[in-house]
Amino acid sequence: MRNSQGGAKFGVVLISVILLGVSAWFTQAQAAEVGSYTCQQVQGE
Repeated sequence: MRNSQGGAKFGVVLISVILLGVSAWFTQAQAAEVGSYTCQQVQGE
């Protein structure tokens, strides 16, 4: 029981860290495109 619980906690932490890293990388990768697209929409209006 203890081993499985420890592994589950470690897995959850690992997945959380991976998701945070992927989301941060995705935000940086899309920041320029989204920013320019938003500016174009605002100027268009």
